[in-house]
Amino acid sequence: MQVIGDIKGKIYEDLVRYASKRCDAVMFVFSKVAFRDEQLLLLEITKNKVKEQLKESILKVREGDHWVFTGRSYYLPGDAIDATEIQFYKFDDTLTDFLLTNKNLYNWLNPNYPEDVAFFKDGYCWLYSVAHEDICDIYCTDEAEYDTLKEIGIEFYENKFEPTAKGQLYFEQY
Repeated sequence: MQVIGDIKGKIYEDLVRYASKRCDAVMFVFSKVAFRDEQLLLLEITKNKVKEQLKESILKVREGDHWVFTGRSYYLPGDAIDATEIQFYKFDDTLTDFLLTNKNLYNWLNPNYPEDVAFFKDGYCWLYSVAHEDICDIYCTDEAEYDTLKEIGIEFYENKFEPTAKGQLYFEQY
């Protein structure tokens, strides 16, 4: 279900806290594509800092040209396979604290932060974001969850709960 508007401040904090109880993993993307010189150096520093800060929470790190985008696998053409690192972390207190250092879902942008933050449950994507385009989709499991998210302050384009078949969700083994 597509989110309307910003997810920042208290809404962002409440969403992260809710997701920390519901989800078991978070994905971050570090892509060197389109970065040069100082920005490329900053990206490497940020990537290594995140790995060090969250080393006890790491589940998987892989290079690749695909990750969650529009709820499905996104393939970035060209040399992205050698220029992109995708990191998966277990959703624990350390990761929650890290996520709460940034107060806006759409501020998760390379080179200063990981990008394309996505939340997972049992390998299936529950929330994905594309910060540089202010895109976020949340795959609510039922009407009660939809209502809970609306109470948090999330606004959806859809006026009522619309289920998504599990087979349509992005899956990642971690």
